[in-house]
Amino acid sequence: MTGFGKGTASGDGFEVEIEITSLNSRYLDLKFRMPGYFNAIEHKLRSLVSQKLERGKVNLFVNLVPTGPRFKPSRIDLDAAESFYGEIAALRERLGLTSEIDINTLVSIPDVVLTCYSEAELEIIYPVMVEAMEKAIDELQASRAREGEALGDDLRERKEKVLSLTDAIEMLSHENSQAQLRKLKERLRAIIGDAQVDEQRLLLEAGILAERYDTTEELVRLRSHLNNFESDLGQGDSQGKRLSFILQEMLRETNTIGSKCNDAAISAFVISIKEELEKMREQAANLE
Repeated sequence: MTGFGKGTASGDGFEVEIEITSLNSRYLDLKFRMPGYFNAIEHKLRSLVSQKLERGKVNLFVNLVPTGPRFKPSRIDLDAAESFYGEIAALRERLGLTSEIDINTLVSIPDVVLTCYSEAELEIIYPVMVEAMEKAIDELQASRAREGEALGDDLRERKEKVLSLTDAIEMLSHENSQAQLRKLKERLRAIIGDAQVDEQRLLLEAGILAERYDTTEELVRLRSHLNNFESDLGQGDSQGKRLSFILQEMLRETNTIGSKCNDAAISAFVISIKEELEKMREQAANLE
């Protein structure tokens, strides 16, 4: 499901800001957007988020704002700067150069300006980052829960449409069953002609043929799936996967009904059910 969450937490000399956005996806796809000096703790953050979220294309934006001099990520390594200055000065003297060694030259040398935190500093930052992350996830979950309620209402409305269409098919099937049986008997008599045939055998053969077109079992199973769908809707704990499976079974029964029927009105109802089931499948894929 889609959603947004933001969390902040403060430490001694710094503040952590985390924003999370989520888009619909069948699986959990995490992408972190944060400075490279946090790469050492990304696996911990990834594990934390994976315990809280199950599905969605999730983007996480992590930022640290220093509120004091200690946690500024860009710092000059004075020892390295002095060492490089001495080596450059010696090189200048050896080559007989007269150009000055300015500050821009020094800070452009790798390892003079540090953009990282020490392991000890990361140990201080991480608990504060976890606090901000949990706040952002809680807000995201609340946002997704509101969307889930709206999706649930839509799914219940569509389920009722499918139930009404099922009722209509059942009514038509009952009305047409006797007519279908009469047609089958007439066809058999037309094929047999004037030959002497046992009436009971004729009825038996007609009944066997009529049974091939009987959808009673499929309608019973379809109703059972609709009841299970209603029961599982809103239960949480990977309900989207369970509902998708139930919808797949409903589509299977609907296809069987469509293959058995030879009535235009029933065929139209079958098409309508399949349209609703497809829309329900798309919505259920967004639920957790």
